[in-house]
Amino acid sequence: MANAARALSTVRVNRDQLEFVQGQIAFARRTSDEKAPEVHLPRYQMPMVSYDVTIRNARPIVGELSLDREGFTLVQHKAACLNEADSEVLCAQYLKEMIPFIKSCFNASRVVARRESVIVRSAGENSTPGVRGPGGMAHIDYAPLDCPVLAARENQLQGIPIEPYSRLLLIQAWRALSPSPQDFPLALCDNNSLLETDVMVHDYTSDVGSKFNSCVLHYNPLERWYYFPDMSPSDLILFKGYDSDENSNARAAHAAFDNRRADPDAKQRRSIEARFFVYFD
Repeated sequence: MANAARALSTVRVNRDQLEFVQGQIAFARRTSDEKAPEVHLPRYQMPMVSYDVTIRNARPIVGELSLDREGFTLVQHKAACLNEADSEVLCAQYLKEMIPFIKSCFNASRVVARRESVIVRSAGENSTPGVRGPGGMAHIDYAPLDCPVLAARENQLQGIPIEPYSRLLLIQAWRALSPSPQDFPLALCDNNSLLETDVMVHDYTSDVGSKFNSCVLHYNPLERWYYFPDMSPSDLILFKGYDSDENSNARAAHAAFDNRRADPDAKQRRSIEARFFVYFD
């Protein structure tokens, strides 16, 4: 796992002094009298509010980031299939390249991709089949109790024998396909700043009709949000959605945000993401 979690630098960067932008992120309403603008997003059947959040540039601290502490990091990886125009073909080819990379990156015993969660997104008004809009809600995709169940179900769907394991991770991978700067980058919340009381489990139905428990966030001004500006296709954000090791169970809440206030000339974002169940014997 040392390849995925960068070594801690001997000289620590003062994170409060990092460059930042302000971006609007949607959160679950905490109380009925919460004084914040109300927003509505598809598939979230709950009261939501929007906050202007400080989102810091994480590039200067890439060497300090750890999947086991902050819950996310940035690595370099080139994929050969990214110019494929057909989103269905792109997703299939992408998995063929990413599964061996993730296995090698984490020195894992085996890796199983969650096939329905290989997603191409576009920030524009896009009716292209297989392309979805960005997720603007602060969330963690799966509740902890659901991850082992979803992992076993994915094995069954793919005809893979279910084997015992000592550790299971859910690793999520995100990269931009469009030129930088992107209008709706991905923001990630440092797990060290996230309180359990700020995380709410709720019933969720995905775009393809799957039902499971997801998590959404309440706003807390103590939360520290980061992003990686000017993403290129070889920049790959890895973040953790689950870890069966209770001593390393950082999870990265995340959300897209509109960055056109800071960069009015930003280009329409197109991105691809994937989720992988990573097993260790």
